[in-house]
Amino acid sequence: MAAKSSTADTARDGLRFISGALAGIAFLALLWTSVDMAAVGALLARASWPPLLPALLAYAFDFLLRAWRFRMLLDPKGQRVPLRPSVAPFVASFGISDILPFRLGDVFRVYWFHRRFALPMGHVLGAMVVERVLDLVSILMVAGLALSLVDSAVPDEILTQIRLVTVLAIAASLFVLLSPRAIEAAAGWSERRFALPLVVRLADAARSLAQAVRGTGDPLRVLGMVLLSFALWLLESLVMLGAWVSLGGALPDWSKPLVAFAFSTLGTLVPALPGHFGSYEFFGMLSYRAVGVAAEPATAIILLAHVMLWLPTALFAVGWLMTTRREAPLLALRAQ
Repeated sequence: MAAKSSTADTARDGLRFISGALAGIAFLALLWTSVDMAAVGALLARASWPPLLPALLAYAFDFLLRAWRFRMLLDPKGQRVPLRPSVAPFVASFGISDILPFRLGDVFRVYWFHRRFALPMGHVLGAMVVERVLDLVSILMVAGLALSLVDSAVPDEILTQIRLVTVLAIAASLFVLLSPRAIEAAAGWSERRFALPLVVRLADAARSLAQAVRGTGDPLRVLGMVLLSFALWLLESLVMLGAWVSLGGALPDWSKPLVAFAFSTLGTLVPALPGHFGSYEFFGMLSYRAVGVAAEPATAIILLAHVMLWLPTALFAVGWLMTTRREAPLLALRAQ
């Protein structure tokens, strides 16, 4: 029975990878056929490098704070997980996922923190789930802020609907983070009302999320984590701003790259190639077009920003894995 389950999981992972790869290739093909890539290349060749240095420094500081946040999610009292030895594997986990399929960086992170600090795997996984919900609500908040500031070419009716959906999504995410008891009650009600296998699985997932949120601390502490996460995404958005200024964008128009950053990041929820190549570029270009930026400059800015976001973590992961002497967690996990 276990062998059948393992085979089914492998097939499901393979199908997910293939669908993501096809979607990413399709997005890149759409971009390639709808934009003058020669003009994009010429713009990138003229990029000014000084604005990129502070953007990369902000990105490095962003990851340091993200590592601290994850450590606080794992160990609210700061007694079991010291910060210093946890930063490098935390950053490396992102680089692994940016290079390899199947979100192997997440597998690496769960196993590494479990092995290094003797934490239950379920505890590490629960902290990662809360981290993802925090990131979702925070990037939605960034999107809401950007939409409130920018003058868009999108019709007012459509823009109003986008803002409404954004507000509702933020409210739902905050409800999940601040009301674990309500989530458990809703899960129990759903199971009793709809006796379907899918509903049961969703209810179990909701209970696991509620338990992970409860382990994070009281609602006031969770709200502080939300505000910290919002600040982290604003800090990361400076990479897009740096690319914008580097390629000739005016600094007073900073709300335009903020819109593109928010919606290109949300676009990574759509399956794509490892590193989110395809979806990030496509939705970023559409976002820039919506705020009145021409297709070629928009594509050049998105490509430059994406390389700046992808390359440092990917190189760090490769370098750290090659120079750190220990048993490779990914190989050890596959052997179990």
